[in-house]
Amino acid sequence: MSVFDWNNIASNLQDGALEDKSYNKEVDERFWKLGRDENDNGGALIRFLPDPNLTPFIKLYKINANTGKKGFFVNDWSPESIGLKDPFREKFWELWNAGEKEKAKQLGRQERYIANILVQKDPANPENEGKVFLFDMSKSLFDKIKNAMIQTEAMKALGEEAIPVFDPINGNSFLLKVKKGSNGILTYEDSKFADKSSAVFENEEKALAFIKEKCYELKEFLQPEFYKSYDELLDLRDRFLKEGKYAQDTQNVQDTSGSKEIEEEPEVKTGLEQTAKKAEASKEEPKVEPKVEPKVEPKKIEKSKESKVESTDVDEELSDLLAELE
Repeated sequence: MSVFDWNNIASNLQDGALEDKSYNKEVDERFWKLGRDENDNGGALIRFLPDPNLTPFIKLYKINANTGKKGFFVNDWSPESIGLKDPFREKFWELWNAGEKEKAKQLGRQERYIANILVQKDPANPENEGKVFLFDMSKSLFDKIKNAMIQTEAMKALGEEAIPVFDPINGNSFLLKVKKGSNGILTYEDSKFADKSSAVFENEEKALAFIKEKCYELKEFLQPEFYKSYDELLDLRDRFLKEGKYAQDTQNVQDTSGSKEIEEEPEVKTGLEQTAKKAEASKEEPKVEPKVEPKVEPKKIEKSKESKVESTDVDEELSDLLAELE
């Protein structure tokens, strides 16, 4: 069995990472951002890699408190990602269970997924090619990855094989494409994996050596010190509620995924299950109205300027590269 076999590296996942359910404005050059042109089109070819501990990805929650007024929001990593209390979440449930659901929705949150990637082709920033970065994904983009790498019964029935996404020898490269949809929201719906697998290293030994030297350990994001303290978040929450808004300095702040995708909270349970959640015995979430991500930057996140790239050049260059791979 290959060291990169999914059954092997999946054993390193954090608990709940596959379940369906910025305040610090320092730029973190470890995070990669997909460049977009003036029409919000962009594309790149990337390869997913596990971290030095062979952890493929991690799942985090991000506070998404937003009154709908431009420039007023709180967008910070939630300590509930690692099982700690989040005062924003506490207030969310207080309002929701009191029947004030519209107010509760202003204290929503998002699912985010972080993984290591090797950039193979980046027309917007060619200097990134051949380098490893961290990649912050929305739930909708991650679902596209997950649906390809985990074989379902339906896939088996159709004779479809799962893609070894995090295998640098037997896996497939991923063509990441973003465009603005008819509703004005950015979408990754045209993104796809290459039809054929390709090796980006000669053998497993060289791949492992590269990963251990170049990839970033994801456990950093699962430590309590990565998050703001309960008291800090409580102060932030109280100011947000008191003023009906929180004026965060948005200068040089950008969305980590490069998108304005619609995010939803998971479905709420009713009856006894909802009562149990109120008592904190359940982790189910209420379904809320779709919400557009504010363009903000989380703690330690990426480059301060978006690069511009012509979409026609992107399509041509990436199509040529995919043809070579196949």
